[in-house]
Amino acid sequence: MNKRRPKIPQLRDGLKSLPPPTCQNMPPEHKLNLLIVDDHGIVLAGLKALLCTDAGIDRVETASSSKEAMRLCGEFHPDVVLMDLRMPGEDGFSVMASLLEIWPQLRIIVLSGTASKADTLLARRIGAVGYLDKSVKRKVLVQTIQAVASGETAFSDLPDLEGGVPTLTGRELEVLLHLARGLTNDDLGRVLGIGTETIKSHLRTIFVKLDVASRTEAVARAYELDLVSS
Repeated sequence: MNKRRPKIPQLRDGLKSLPPPTCQNMPPEHKLNLLIVDDHGIVLAGLKALLCTDAGIDRVETASSSKEAMRLCGEFHPDVVLMDLRMPGEDGFSVMASLLEIWPQLRIIVLSGTASKADTLLARRIGAVGYLDKSVKRKVLVQTIQAVASGETAFSDLPDLEGGVPTLTGRELEVLLHLARGLTNDDLGRVLGIGTETIKSHLRTIFVKLDVASRTEAVARAYELDLVSS
């Protein structure tokens, strides 16, 4: 007695019912969610268009402020964050620290065209796992995103950041960066959320480590060591 074979649907019939692929409806297996944080709309649009079609990325969202970044991290839980450190009125380092405090599993890559040696050192100490210049090629950008998502770090293209540089703590580097931007002790206290006496203590330690005697000399020494950029 012959048994009737079950009907096997044709592949082409199944394909007709599938929506066209986009960043948000591509199959999620082995793909990652990406958040881009930058205050320039053109940069955000360009990077999203560049990365949206990559086969290894499921979803790309953009944020132009820390508030948006915090909201999106809570809503769609990105695996990797591309972050510019320079956002008007906001301290990129504080934003990064806040994100990592709430979501310590985040893999943050600093994407900047003006980051100094001190910027990169401080970002690493806060918890960034990679640094890329904004002039980076798409292939390298995608490879770096995939690498850090897999648990690797991506600072290998940078020179030896520690070589010849006095060992400053993350907070001391932060004070030095703001010092170079002309902030007074009171300004530093407000920005960093610490008291004036604590600021003075940090300054004394910085002076000793840089072998200088004043704020002006400290800033000059920082430029000499490429710890800050103009």
